[in-house]
Amino acid sequence: MRCLLLPLGFCALLATAACGSKNDEQPLIPYAPVNLSINLANQEYVNLRSPNGAVMLPVQGPAGAGGVKGVIVVRQSGNSYLAFERNCPYQPYSACSTVSLDRSSRLFMRDSCCNSQFDLQGQITGGPTSRPLKQYATSVQGNTLSVIN
Repeated sequence: MRCLLLPLGFCALLATAACGSKNDEQPLIPYAPVNLSINLANQEYVNLRSPNGAVMLPVQGPAGAGGVKGVIVVRQSGNSYLAFERNCPYQPYSACSTVSLDRSSRLFMRDSCCNSQFDLQGQITGGPTSRPLKQYATSVQGNTLSVIN
């Protein structure tokens, strides 16, 4: 009896894995190192001093320590920050697939290439993408915000 259960369980596992989802149709964002340190006292990052304030950071250094296409950092509240890859998850290999802060309101992010939209928590609010923005880890020590993957 036990021998029959193992093959049945294995078949169920294979059947589940074979059922694709919309996410399977979209390629994943390629890996790129992220190791950024931001001095929050620097005037360049004044937007990070208030809740929902955000800044866009370019890819930095010859090895690209700022992700594939850069990073967007959003202050939630207090010492809580979120950091997201600027490479849109919809068509990550497209040259124009770059997420930016919306110029009109700065209350959401948008990829002007495919028109995917994301809220300030990186979740989808519109457009063709089925994946949220890729998120990076953040930590704060004093006035220094670190963003890593």
